[in-house]
Amino acid sequence: MKRVAVYCRVSTDHEDQKNSIENQKLYFEEYVSQHKGWKLIEIYADEGITGTSLRKRKNFNRMYRDSLEGKYDIILTKEVCRFARNTVDTLEKTRELKKANVEVRFIIDNISTFDTDGELRLTIMAGLAQDESRRISERVQFGVIQSMKKGVAFGNIIYGYDFVRDEITGKKNKISSK
Repeated sequence: MKRVAVYCRVSTDHEDQKNSIENQKLYFEEYVSQHKGWKLIEIYADEGITGTSLRKRKNFNRMYRDSLEGKYDIILTKEVCRFARNTVDTLEKTRELKKANVEVRFIIDNISTFDTDGELRLTIMAGLAQDESRRISERVQFGVIQSMKKGVAFGNIIYGYDFVRDEITGKKNKISSK
């Protein structure tokens, strides 16, 4: 019997993303049930956390430790970018898991770390996931700058000013430099 763990992640904690976590969980419960000889042991999920760093991904790190302790034979995740958006982290973690005889399968990308060409394809997809994260950040930053040029304010605490419907309306009080 193969013991299976699942890892799910969404990068924002918006309401529509919470549905995505639930949909991922349902998908994997059904997916595992279709494989004879597999038993789903646990689903790990991180919500509202970027994939660019492992530092704050509490459930990823717990899954990783549990896997190294021998609790699982297979880890399933939707795609490489859900596992990590950092090439170095992806390769380091999957290599260490493989040494511990734990296979990682990326379903949509059709990659298994136990395939002979798995690491090559994983390296390519991890690089693409990392670059996509960089490009998303650049697009967001560009949008913020363009909005600021139009006078749109971000945040809701601007000391010394009133903030009404995304615009700074005028001086509320003068801040002394004493």
